[in-house]
Amino acid sequence: MDHAEKIGEYAVRLEIAGSTYSIFPVVHVSKIKLVKIFPDRPVARLEDADRDRVDFDEALLSEDSWIQDRDPDEYEVERISDVRTGKRTSYGRIYREFLVYWRGYEDPTWIDEADLNCGALLHEFLRDRASRNRFGVMQSHEEP
Repeated sequence: MDHAEKIGEYAVRLEIAGSTYSIFPVVHVSKIKLVKIFPDRPVARLEDADRDRVDFDEALLSEDSWIQDRDPDEYEVERISDVRTGKRTSYGRIYREFLVYWRGYEDPTWIDEADLNCGALLHEFLRDRASRNRFGVMQSHEEP
């Protein structure tokens, strides 16, 4: 705002130079705020020395170099096939366990929801299960 002209006891007309806003230029004085103008602040300049740069060629990296290594006690979830609910926790959360198939292992295990770290697979499983449940409800209403 470049200029403000007081046109009454409680009204101010604003002049906004170079603005593309289409606003009503008269406002109440209670809407006007003082703006403190700060002097120029010091600017620290960083020297960019090319000799300090580290360059590498991504083409030389192996395909799996971007994949983080898992901890030795961490296993990869292949798929989730079932869910069972139990009692409530002391915080009111319903205790859910999922039947998980692990990559590289034959037998599935029941794992608490809080111990799973496969958000995308869990989301996909719950979404598909909800779709199947809705479809089942629709079919049950169609029977004579």
